[in-house]
Amino acid sequence: MLNSILAYVTFNIKALLKNKISFVWSIALPLVMFWIDKDAISSEVELIYWWVYMVLCSYIYGIGLYALELRESGSLRTIFSIQRSSWSFFLGNLLTQILFCIISIGIFDIVVIIAKGFSITHILFYSIYTILVCIPFAFLSYVVTLLPSVHADTIRTIFSVVIFGMFMLLSTDLTINRYNPMFYISQMLMQKTMNNLILYSIVSLVSIALGMLGIIKFEPGSNERR
Repeated sequence: MLNSILAYVTFNIKALLKNKISFVWSIALPLVMFWIDKDAISSEVELIYWWVYMVLCSYIYGIGLYALELRESGSLRTIFSIQRSSWSFFLGNLLTQILFCIISIGIFDIVVIIAKGFSITHILFYSIYTILVCIPFAFLSYVVTLLPSVHADTIRTIFSVVIFGMFMLLSTDLTINRYNPMFYISQMLMQKTMNNLILYSIVSLVSIALGMLGIIKFEPGSNERR
């Protein structure tokens, strides 16, 4: 199984390296938003808003939506004909996106450190912490594969609007943030209270359970009629 996972990682990394525009954009947009608000940022922990945005985008687009796109294109029939293991496929994608997050957030952090002079140790700790703690949401992203008769392009468009909208709201004091999932995820990571720990534990268990259901029921065949 380990060899299969590593094979998926190698395949995915090669695909990511070919798509340079997406890679640059995943770093450029958060950097632009950071530069706009950089004077208002006083500590490393406030950067969790940016890290959460980058990690969620990576997990959602690179795992759940990626699986949906490959299935829709029919590519998974060939891939799964070699070894039919939905767990190897998922874990390979998860490891790929963790590596992708480390690289993209690392580049983002270098710019932040130069601009703000924050502690490298603190920045590194909070960055890795955010990547690892958000892993349950990588599982949750697989729920999209359970939806019947949905098109990857439609899901991508909806996610792009919703995720960017949630990220933009984080920099405001609007009361609508109480309905912003990204705000609550960031707060759970920033404020380590007992209530937040309990909430995170419940959300994580539900997310992993739903994700595991998606992995177990995942079929490589496209739902499209040709």
